[in-house]
Amino acid sequence: MTKKKNNPTKTVEPAVKKTVETPTAKKSNTHGINNLNKGKDLNKPVTYRLVKESRDSKGRVKFSLVYMLKAEDIIYDPETGVNRKIRYIPGESSIYEDEQKEDSKVKSPITFTNGFLIVDRTNPTLRKFMDACNANRSNPNRMSNSRAVFYMVDNEKKAQEKMQKSMKEMDAIRTVFEMELDKLIGYATVLGINTKKSTDEIRYDMKVLAEKDPVSFIAGLDDPKMDIKQTIMRGKESGVIDWDSQKISWVQGDQRPVITHIPLGVKPVDCLADMCMTDKGSGIIDQIKTKMKVLG
Repeated sequence: MTKKKNNPTKTVEPAVKKTVETPTAKKSNTHGINNLNKGKDLNKPVTYRLVKESRDSKGRVKFSLVYMLKAEDIIYDPETGVNRKIRYIPGESSIYEDEQKEDSKVKSPITFTNGFLIVDRTNPTLRKFMDACNANRSNPNRMSNSRAVFYMVDNEKKAQEKMQKSMKEMDAIRTVFEMELDKLIGYATVLGINTKKSTDEIRYDMKVLAEKDPVSFIAGLDDPKMDIKQTIMRGKESGVIDWDSQKISWVQGDQRPVITHIPLGVKPVDCLADMCMTDKGSGIIDQIKTKMKVLG
């Protein structure tokens, strides 16, 4: 009689599928660089100019024949809010070290010739480095403790600034020629211009001042204290008030009652005008006008 062998039944566990994560390449952070290039024509060559210069005996600008800039830096990245190392390596599409090939190395510095470096559109990586490095004075994100070595020559921006300045000068000059005589003389007196001469001479002197600082000239006309200052100056010319370097006084015969003392370094007319804008001096202008009427 043969015994049957009891073979234990083997249970087969289901195979577990292993998932393998596919490494993803780091996304190049160019947001900060794009902000630096905002509004610029990337198809045009860009010119960078050294900050340090000298003059020859004839006053002409001179630069070192060759200046070499280190082709790596640690910058503030405005997109990530951290400091990152950048390098200029020909052939690399990114300037960030952590996005470049591990075996990539900086081969040579960046060279300025006779104070200038022109970067063509065919070298976008160099342009990114130049725009982002701390040596660039034109970089709004440069670290404050770094030394500015060069800046970007922006001829279009210079032209716009010159046009705006010219327009402001024209507005100021037109204001001078269109201003009524009484207002012209009053404003000229406040500005310290001699008004004891012909109207044409006064207007010419005012024109010169308007050309020097058109913004301040126009702003002065809109200053709420301008009428007060004109009244103060007329009061002095009429002999109603007087001042020296220390005090402003009423003129009452031989007596000189003090209106106020003048702080060191402050002009008398500015001192009294400021006082007239307060509650304490609110009635002074009316008194000056009344006394001038009495004098005729």
